[in-house]
Amino acid sequence: KLLASAQKHLKKKVLPRAIKDFAKVVEIDPNDMRSRQKLAELYSRTGKSAEAFEHYETVAKYFAGNGFYLKAIAIYRQMQRLDPSQLSIHLRLAELNQKQGLVGNAMSEYRELVSHYEKNDMTADSINILEKMQELDPESLSIKIKLTEVLANNNRVDESREHFNAVLAALNEKQDCRGH
Repeated sequence: KLLASAQKHLKKKVLPRAIKDFAKVVEIDPNDMRSRQKLAELYSRTGKSAEAFEHYETVAKYFAGNGFYLKAIAIYRQMQRLDPSQLSIHLRLAELNQKQGLVGNAMSEYRELVSHYEKNDMTADSINILEKMQELDPESLSIKIKLTEVLANNNRVDESREHFNAVLAALNEKQDCRGH
């Protein structure tokens, strides 16, 4: 009954009433993710970003927790449009893209995080993300070099030296391959 009423209000473009109906549906059945997602969309359309964000997050976590990574990614993208400053969304998107095998997308999200962390002198967070990027793409010399630089610039000499030696070894290996 409530869903029919909500649909009727949507057709008539009476969004406040549609929101009330969907809110009641979600209150009665908190696991109705379709209605919760619709409620989040309506909140978003009416400028109630905080309410939209809360419901989107519940839906995204549900999808991610049940292995529906592409659906979760789509919801997190909507959340990102609502509030691009939420760093946790970049991290979550990176992780979900990685699980889905979308390495390029994951790396893009990780790069956004590294950029933010560097601008805000959040060295430990930057190193953590660079290490995740290196795990995701162990052959990338640019990631290895960047991680080496960050470590060296933050007086982590022993770790920096280890990474520097790994970069040198990788470069020597590439040179050896080209030479033969």
